[in-house]
Amino acid sequence: IHGFWPDIKGTVLNNCNPDASYTTVTGDKFYKRNKHWPDLILTEAASLKHQGFWAYQFKKHGTCCSDLFNQEKYFDLALILKDRFDLLTTFRNKGIIPKSTHTINKIQKTIRTVTGVVPNLSCT
Repeated sequence: IHGFWPDIKGTVLNNCNPDASYTTVTGDKFYKRNKHWPDLILTEAASLKHQGFWAYQFKKHGTCCSDLFNQEKYFDLALILKDRFDLLTTFRNKGIIPKSTHTINKIQKTIRTVTGVVPNLSCT
């Protein structure tokens, strides 16, 4: 997972409360999150100490749904959705693998087979 972005009618919400605080997680919560939503830059030990990647994601995106989900529920929901919609396996089954080229249309159709909705994708 890179991020979990709430939106309203297709408009991604960002930085709804940049002054919000992030609560560091430890123990089982840390290891579960780190297994499925790792910081790809820091080592596990450094990630346990700093958790800057998750703090950034929560402050930028999670605060935009804080009226529905607190910090813990925001991350839990992202992991639940990741497990519910196994996109990596679906991509592999459709031949969408790293270092291969595909149209946005093919990727959208593949995602739709799992989620039931057409995703809003953009390339940067």
